[in-house]
Amino acid sequence: MGFLDFLFDKEKARERWLKKRKKTLSNMYTQAAERQYAVEMLREDGTPEAIRILLSRFEETNPNHTTDAEEKQFVYSVLVDLGRRNEVDVVGTITDYLKEMDENINWPLKSLEDLVSYEEMADVITELLAAADIGYRRNPEKKRELILRAAEFQSEDLAEQVIRFLEDDNEPIRFLAVDSLMAQDDDAIAEEPLRKRLGEEDSLRILQKLTEIFVDHPGWTIPDDEREDVEAGLPEGFGVHKKGHIYRKRS
Repeated sequence: MGFLDFLFDKEKARERWLKKRKKTLSNMYTQAAERQYAVEMLREDGTPEAIRILLSRFEETNPNHTTDAEEKQFVYSVLVDLGRRNEVDVVGTITDYLKEMDENINWPLKSLEDLVSYEEMADVITELLAAADIGYRRNPEKKRELILRAAEFQSEDLAEQVIRFLEDDNEPIRFLAVDSLMAQDDDAIAEEPLRKRLGEEDSLRILQKLTEIFVDHPGWTIPDDEREDVEAGLPEGFGVHKKGHIYRKRS
């Protein structure tokens, strides 16, 4: 056997080893101890390929919810431990994984958040939101999770991405985007897009939320040329004052 044949056989053996570990880790009907052993072996391997397989555990749900939570917590702790050793690019592997996935991103985000700074995490969420569209998606889980996370960070770039989702096709996403934008605590960024949404929104609960936000911000006013359209769409019991602010009518 030549040297190249030896290397080829070694690579194939490694591929089989990794494939076997992934098969064990993704099988929710094998013994929990076997999955834990697979996690330990992947931890010891510590390569980007092993980390990617560890992340795949977050894609599965064990019928036993207690076992599922414990195993995901264990994988999370292994990822954070590997990342803090700085022996392999765990952060880069998780970030690439998040770009690929459309769901089950909560645990990977949690792992990443424990490995990077506040500013770096805000940048990751900004980048992931920038890659998401505001059109219809059968499963909007990823957008939902990212917009929820965006509310935990304050960044002008992040706020600009959240604003896009005020026009998302999915009503719950728009509702969350309003909350997330307000969490940025920057009136200069929030006022104009929320005023625009107020004139276009057809969801009663979002209209109610937007109206109450404007009532709580009397400095936010409706321009004269928008007043008639905005007032026509306000929930019952609210009006636009002649000075431009929205107010709650007395009963």
